[in-house]
Order: sequence, then structure tokens, then C-alpha cells
Amino acid sequence: MASLLALLPVLPAVADEAVPAHAERVATIDWGTAETLLALGVTPVGLAETAGYRDWVGSPALPSDVAELGLRATPSLEYLAALKPDVILSTPQFTAIEPVLGKIAPVISLATYTDDLEPYRHAQENTRRLGALLGREQAATDLVAATDARIAKLKDAVGAAATRPVLVLYFQDDRHAWVFCRGSLFDDVLKRAGLKNAWTGPGNFWGFANAGVDRLFAIRDAAVLVIEPVPPAVRAKLGARDGLLGQLPVFAPGNYAILPSVWGFGGLPSAGRFANQLLQHAELFERGHAS
Repeated sequence: MASLLALLPVLPAVADEAVPAHAERVATIDWGTAETLLALGVTPVGLAETAGYRDWVGSPALPSDVAELGLRATPSLEYLAALKPDVILSTPQFTAIEPVLGKIAPVISLATYTDDLEPYRHAQENTRRLGALLGREQAATDLVAATDARIAKLKDAVGAAATRPVLVLYFQDDRHAWVFCRGSLFDDVLKRAGLKNAWTGPGNFWGFANAGVDRLFAIRDAAVLVIEPVPPAVRAKLGARDGLLGQLPVFAPGNYAILPSVWGFGGLPSAGRFANQLLQHAELFERGHAS
């Protein structure tokens, strides 16, 4: 199969019009695109790193019959070709492999994280584009409206009351974390809900800073949201007073919450899920809440 693919012509980047009308067989490399497809009522025929999707994204649930395509950066061309997709969805992160994917089916790349640092707006645009591409225009309109409504509900709940800034992070291990900042989907949701991000330092293109936990000592008054999956070693040390994590003021009892998986690099489904989780922990944002 690999040798056959090498002989096939490379399809150039395509406009939506080049994809069969209301394409039904859609494969995707990206988890954020996969969650958006599922939210629109479209089950992808194949997805890269399906186990990772279930651990890091979680919802919408991925059906068991979605084919595993291998690693996101190096998917199995043989498996992908066997699925006979009408279109393959990608993101600029995977530009290097798109010419190879284009030997199998038209490739459409959807950018959410760009230099303008407005992922929420791009997630809306990508949702509408997928809706038009797949004949799910009304579902796309509904998803955009529902996500906006979830954030508006959170904003109403927070109101004009004095609130503490919010620190959102993934733990890598007990000494390192990915802390979300300007340019992240989470930061966009916080801003739209009238909440302030506690991390004001710079981050990368994806909207997070790779920080040693010792840098969190400087943050004295914040509500901390730790997102699953949490490494077991970290979970054991949270709340203990005999280690570095336990000495951090931001991890004092009542100061933090551990949230179920939600993808920090996703689209509107992740944004809406995050807003719901913020609403469930709104009491953390009140000044004077923590002991």
C-alpha cells in the first residue's frame, strides 16, 4: 500500500467545493475537529490516537467503531486509505503530512490557534464551515448558539461581584504544569464570562506556558482549576503539607478543584464543557471563599 500511495498524484489544498456534497465518510487527525464533528451529529470513520481522545477530551463520547489511525503526526496511510474517506480534516499543526494525506482524499485544514490569539472566534467559524461542508448547517448554528448561551449563563452567575482571578492548568508531573494564558481557548471563555486569568505571563502559540510549579508561589489569591488527567503522584501530593505542592498557597484546602477532562486545544464543545464546569465551581471565584 505504501508503494502504491507513492505513485499516486498529490492533490493540492482544496476548497470546500472540491469535497463531495454532504460528505459522509470523514476522517480526522485532530481531536478538536473530532469533538466538533460528533457535536454536529457526524461520527468520523477514523481518528488518530483514539485512546488519547478518550483520556484528554472525554466528551462528546467517541463511539467504539471509530477506526484507530495511529499517531496524529504519523497516521497509518494504509488504514486511512482502506477507510475510503470523502475528506480528511487536518489543522495547520499537521501541514507537513497533508501532501501525503492528499494522495488519499481531499484535505481541508481548519485553523483554530493562530497569530491573532482568538481561538474561540475561529472555533465558531470552523463549526459553521463544517456544518456547510457536511450538510449540518442547522446543527452548526445550534452549537454556536448553545455554547454562547453556556458562557452567558456563567457570566450571569458570576455577576458584578468581586471575584478572584482563575488559574487553569494541566499537570505534567509534580514539578511542572501547563498553565493556560492569553491565546488559549480557556482564556477566551474566562474573558467572555467576565473572569480574569491569574496567569499574566507570556505563553506560546497554543496559549499555555510550560511552568515549574515553584513559579506558582507568586500567585497568592486565585481559584485554581486542575484538569484531568492528573498524574497519580500529583494527586497524592495535592493537599499534603509536606511537599512543594502542599506549600503553595494556591493549593490550600478550598482553593482549588479538579475538573473532569476537557480539551484545552479543542473547539466549541470543549469551550461549552469548560463553561459548564466553571459554573459548577463558581463559589471558588468569590473573594474570601478559601480558608
